[in-house]
Amino acid sequence: GLDLEDVPATITDIFGASQDTLSTALLWLLILFTRYPDVQARVQAELDQVVGRDRLPCMSDQPNLPYVMAFLYESMRFTSFLPVTLPHATTANTFVLGYYIPKNTVVFVNQWSVNHDPAKWSNPEDFDPARFLDKDGFINKALASSVMIFSVGKRRCIGEELSKTLLFLFISILAHQCNFKANQNEPSNMSFSYGLSIKPKSFKIHVSLRESMKLLDSAVEKLQAEEACQ
Repeated sequence: GLDLEDVPATITDIFGASQDTLSTALLWLLILFTRYPDVQARVQAELDQVVGRDRLPCMSDQPNLPYVMAFLYESMRFTSFLPVTLPHATTANTFVLGYYIPKNTVVFVNQWSVNHDPAKWSNPEDFDPARFLDKDGFINKALASSVMIFSVGKRRCIGEELSKTLLFLFISILAHQCNFKANQNEPSNMSFSYGLSIKPKSFKIHVSLRESMKLLDSAVEKLQAEEACQ
């Protein structure tokens, strides 16, 4: 078990590890909005229909926003911004698809390859959030679970659900409140720098409010009031 004195450091590690990956993911989401304005419009239409214009999106809305979730899953699959997993090691001699892997071999999973395998994904180089919707318009959970971005197995990223929750809230609130357009002078592209994560190179986009700052200001005031009471 985890000793009580180790809990703060462990929690710090979880949040620290998420900062780089979440910021990278959010940058890709914004680029994809500008490159695929029809997708952005469909996300906003679903948010307006389900959430309305009198409040901000929240986690309880998630089950009723299948296209928003499809956009997130397709963005993770399409960009595969964590192209390979952190190193793992085999704990025993084993075989995988006929290949012998001895004990204590360092193993990396090529998540990019998994997410772009034409045997699994139809036209994998196309960005198509609708691939994650079934015939009734709901999320195809089996297909969504096939997206590999948080590793796999018992040692998969323990922050997976937290990351998905934050990305859902980030993109839902941003799309609900703002419009995103490509900069005509410097059109965004999919160029990136490669490292532990695939980061988009610097880009400029045009962001405008869909209406006013009223809901955002109200949310900030509520948070400030709650903090003052603590």
